[in-house]
Amino acid sequence: MNTPLPPLPRRFAALALAAAAAALLGACASAPERSPTLITLPGAPGPAAPAAGNGALPTLALARLELPEYLVSRRVRYRTDGSTLAEWPDTFWAERIEVGMAREFAAALRARLPGWRVCESNCAEWGPVATLRVSIERLDAVRPEQRLRASARIAVTRTAPRGLSEHAVAHELPLEADTPQAQARAYAALLARLAADAAAVMPGAPANGTPPVR
Repeated sequence: MNTPLPPLPRRFAALALAAAAAALLGACASAPERSPTLITLPGAPGPAAPAAGNGALPTLALARLELPEYLVSRRVRYRTDGSTLAEWPDTFWAERIEVGMAREFAAALRARLPGWRVCESNCAEWGPVATLRVSIERLDAVRPEQRLRASARIAVTRTAPRGLSEHAVAHELPLEADTPQAQARAYAALLARLAADAAAVMPGAPANGTPPVR
């Protein structure tokens, strides 16, 4: 016994639906995947020429730069409002952001302290006379306002005479464009400012360059 065929309109609709699905699958298979964008921080200026008698330079032990936990990610994040973060699509830091920012901050600091040996590891052998710790407490690229807002705390511990000084600083910088690359450039500019802030509070720095103590 032969099975009756469905009515022609229903058969045509089913064939059309199957053809559309096949075309959609073919388009998805042939569409090239978008390559991720990898972002790096612009390099800091090279270190200043060392002072004469480099072997006798006082040593500054530099602790690892601290970042807000909400930014420690390979994704490039920005703030949309007071309580919301978002991520640039298909965009990643080329290296861990905490590693890149620590390196560029150290380079910027060396450029501003030619009279010091800035040491980042195994510093005991040099007998450091001071230890510097910089903690960035806020680092927000506010995309709707095209501004970078940051605050940080700078702590300098002196070995002799023993003492601790702490300073709070805040900076606001423009974002040159609505792009992750502009955000990276603003980060680099901020690191340069923080390096200048830290250099100003080192022992022997001019008093007029010292950030306010809070």
